[in-house]
Amino acid sequence: MLALLLKNQRFTITGLLVFFSLGFLGFFTESDTLSPVFQSFIVSVVFFLVIPLLYSKIVLRESLNKIGWQRGSVSAGVLTGILSVVVAGASVIGLALAFPDFSAQYVLPLSVETSFVWFILYELVLLTVTVLFYETFFRGLVQLLWLETLGMWGIIIQTVLFYTLIYLSQDISWAVAPLLIFCPLAGLIAYRSQSIWYSSIASWTFLFLTDIFFLIYR
Repeated sequence: MLALLLKNQRFTITGLLVFFSLGFLGFFTESDTLSPVFQSFIVSVVFFLVIPLLYSKIVLRESLNKIGWQRGSVSAGVLTGILSVVVAGASVIGLALAFPDFSAQYVLPLSVETSFVWFILYELVLLTVTVLFYETFFRGLVQLLWLETLGMWGIIIQTVLFYTLIYLSQDISWAVAPLLIFCPLAGLIAYRSQSIWYSSIASWTFLFLTDIFFLIYR
């Protein structure tokens, strides 16, 4: 077993980095001295964005293309992205109609729901940053870099890891349902296009339309 791990040193080290990051994020305890929002943002920047970029560029000395920061296949990315948004959107509408708790628990901050300016800022800034974090880590570092040789299995594994992080964060509710729904679809987009840009755009579009849907539906 040790010989096998040494032979696949790159795979092993990347896997250890992934599990360490998820473990830290899952069991992270906020300090009482700083704002919880600020702490969460800083931790997310470090583990979801900075570490994957530095690890790929400095430690592995590889191009950022390896974590999906490339053009990739435009046709595959666009086509799969559109189909994924349609499928995920239909799923959200169906769940909202079937389960009233979904609509009740999926709420945006009051200022965002009552102010058009804050809504636009929320969608363009916070949502964009959140999507970039998740895509860089789960679809980039985990799926395209670490699990690059596993093909479709990489989609399943990165989905399981994302679900595990949500579970460890004790954040399982209808509020995160859209993220859970689109996670495997984002993985499929990244797999087919070999780029996180199409999965990022599709994820943002889906979450943006979901927010609009619930604002209108309620």
